[in-house]
Amino acid sequence: MHLEVLDPCRDPEPPGWEEFRQAEGLTAVWAYDVIAASSEGSWARPLLAVFRDGGRVTGVVGAVYLGLRLPNSHRAPRRRREPILLDVRLPAHSNGPTWHFAGDLSPETRARLLRQFERAARRHLGWGLAGVVYRMVTDPCVPLVARRGALTRESPGSTVMPLRWSSVEGWLGSLSKNRRKSLRRQIATVAGAADLTVLEGGGQTDLDPVEMAELNLRHTARLATRLDPRAPLPAAYFATLLRRDDVRVISYREGKRLLAFALVYDHPTSPVSGPWAALRPEEGGRKDLYFDTHVRIVRQAMEAGVKQVLFGRGRVDVKQSMGFEYVPMSVVAVPRWAMG
Repeated sequence: MHLEVLDPCRDPEPPGWEEFRQAEGLTAVWAYDVIAASSEGSWARPLLAVFRDGGRVTGVVGAVYLGLRLPNSHRAPRRRREPILLDVRLPAHSNGPTWHFAGDLSPETRARLLRQFERAARRHLGWGLAGVVYRMVTDPCVPLVARRGALTRESPGSTVMPLRWSSVEGWLGSLSKNRRKSLRRQIATVAGAADLTVLEGGGQTDLDPVEMAELNLRHTARLATRLDPRAPLPAAYFATLLRRDDVRVISYREGKRLLAFALVYDHPTSPVSGPWAALRPEEGGRKDLYFDTHVRIVRQAMEAGVKQVLFGRGRVDVKQSMGFEYVPMSVVAVPRWAMG
């Protein structure tokens, strides 16, 4: 099996990437130009691997690598010149591991290919590579990367909303009395706000990618931790997504000021709720918008006739009170000596 290691900021899109993405039902997060745009001016550099059997793409791995940096520095990591950590995740992806293989590859083959990826990454990044961290690893995938010498720990999990109802009212009727009443009140509050403009769908040309990036930066800064650093998404990332017809936006404005937005990545069976960002109430935002957004996303999914919506991590207790199901995840850290 041939493996090619790519830097989307420098290397052209490899033949077959987009065909594989579409055939395997991977969302816009996996589009090559989207990944390239995610790292513009960032301290996290993308690293992608493409596996081929002859001319056929059989698997992909998406990751970023991080170097030493001062607080608030945007300097890109310098491979072969400083210690490097390989972080197997894609920006704005939080519903599972960021590798994907063709369905006819066995678990044993997938595990072997991931080891091959590690060896190739070690050669590509050089002596400074300290190890690899696999994030958002769902339970069935843990055996593919866990091994002697690796540290495996439970991490914050994801959420999914199975759509068992034919209408929003049917869904709301299945919730507790308090949650049902509060959601209905929040929906009515947003709908009745005369000074609030809510837009849904693609083609929102009045949205400013710079404003979206700034709002997202505030939100990301509240979530990132020392052990879970999150590179800010640049304006170029949002500009690239806004041009796509498989990405929908829900935006809330008060006059010309953007209060909140959410991205939804289309999928034939499992659309994905992407980045959500909002001003806090003390910053001039409105607390009801978070809940209103979730209702709108669920309604859109029901109208599209899909079977579920993936909602990512964060605020799990609140989401479970709205009928979301929890998806356990782990983080697997592999030191350099145990790689490959």
